Amino acid sequence: MRRTAMVFEHTRDGVVVTDADVRILSVNRAFTEITGYTQDEVYGRNPSVLASGHHDTAFYRSLWEQLREFGHWQGEIRDRRKNGETYAEWLTIDSVLDDAGNVTHYVGVFTDISGIKESQERLEFLAHHDALTGLPNRVLLESRLAKALERAQRRGHRVALLYIDLDRFKAINDGLGHPVGDELLRQVPDRLQPRLRREDTLGRTGGDEFMLLLEHVNQPDEAARLAQDVLALLQAPFTLPSGHEVFIGASIGISLFPDDGASSSELVRNADSAMYRAKELGRNTFHFYTEELTRAASRRLALETRLRKALEHREFVLHFQPQISVADGATIGVEALVRWNDQETGLVGPDEFIPVAEESGLIAPLGLWVLKEACRQLQVWRHRGLGLAKVAVNVSSQQFLLQDVTARVAEALEVSGLPPECLQLEITESLLMKQANSAAAMLRSLKNLGVGLVIDDFGTGYSSLAYLRTFPIDRLKIDQSFVREIETDHGARKIASAVIAMGHNLSLKVLAEGVENAHQLEILEALECDAYQGFLASAPLPAEDVPAWLAARNPSGA
Repeated sequence: MRRTAMVFEHTRDGVVVTDADVRILSVNRAFTEITGYTQDEVYGRNPSVLASGHHDTAFYRSLWEQLREFGHWQGEIRDRRKNGETYAEWLTIDSVLDDAGNVTHYVGVFTDISGIKESQERLEFLAHHDALTGLPNRVLLESRLAKALERAQRRGHRVALLYIDLDRFKAINDGLGHPVGDELLRQVPDRLQPRLRREDTLGRTGGDEFMLLLEHVNQPDEAARLAQDVLALLQAPFTLPSGHEVFIGASIGISLFPDDGASSSELVRNADSAMYRAKELGRNTFHFYTEELTRAASRRLALETRLRKALEHREFVLHFQPQISVADGATIGVEALVRWNDQETGLVGPDEFIPVAEESGLIAPLGLWVLKEACRQLQVWRHRGLGLAKVAVNVSSQQFLLQDVTARVAEALEVSGLPPECLQLEITESLLMKQANSAAAMLRSLKNLGVGLVIDDFGTGYSSLAYLRTFPIDRLKIDQSFVREIETDHGARKIASAVIAMGHNLSLKVLAEGVENAHQLEILEALECDAYQGFLASAPLPAEDVPAWLAARNPSGA
């Protein structure tokens, strides 16, 4: 017995003995060393005092079922020390029976395997991560890429892979030493991560090469824009812990799924090839696997850069297209349309720069300028007695959803002095349908200012009459695609007729845009359309030409 007691007390495994009701009777020294609890602290208590909350009820139910049936259970379990720290242990529980086969005690013997688990987890981490930077390594990157391609195949979207090679790293590594090179490599992820989305994966494939996986890409321009940002971030000087300040750059190759390959190996190979092409072009640049995409992305990014400068240098101007009453030919207002007077190429139409402005986020500041300038210009004309009643301004989805558009409109009205009833805001049908609940609240807020509200491009989306009745709308605008075909396409004429009837049933005015000839106007008049705009009346006019146009159309001044 004395020998048994010595073994019990000096074994390195924790031992706990309970009675048949699972109340602790005794524990050994190792139990106290591992858990932090003394015998006095746990005597008479259930071993559940050590429970970590890591296991659910089903786990313990299965444990006890096996113990009752076989008299033995063995497995890994996670418990909690007295200080609150959780740890992994390997636990063996045996039932002790009397001569009649009844349970008198339970004996649990456990080994603290937290050190072993941490070593295993560290080995597992190192198997899939770069030891220097902590980033995913090539193995994990290619695994994530393969899964991303499977999802993209199912959902029908693009995936982009950027292969990044640091320029001038070898000179730094050789000249200042490998420890300095390691310091630089560790700082690269810190520099890039804030620019990435949560779903993007940045990894190091070895040496001075990194790969960046963009799992969901709508257009190649998104990858190009990110590549340009990465280049800009890496161009800024790096101040290293050793005290050195170093400068690097990067060459980036871009491949796209499904355009440039159907498998992860193809995309990696093609991104690598594109990266070497970027180096050949002079470094510190990016290159798509296809020349055509590279040229297109370069043009797009150059246009975005020029757009930013155009906003700073106030190169935008407004043109105004008159809106005419069908019944009597009176000019009832104008629509403000933005044009870009580019210093390099001259006047640029909205079809060329508006999509880029929307993708780059520039549409919000540009739209705000249009709003303020349109209000200012109409107020100038009102003071001159021109007799223009209203100006219509388009509101982009970014303005509508991301900005406090009501506050912006109120500010524009206050600064210009324009009465609210003189301003009409045009919002696309598709935007209202996609954001119906939030849109209704926003429209009511705008309506409370006293401005007019117009649904633009009506008929091109999936309008719901139930929603239309809840929107405080004043006017529907028939999309020009229906007006263009109204003479020859019976379907287009029926849609125009339905929109006009729907609008009138809801007590809304209806305006047709894109009217180019008298026959189209005759048809619209027969359908009882209220107003129109288009080249039949006038092309969009510079602000300085509007007074002369009005005078020519209304020589009597009436």
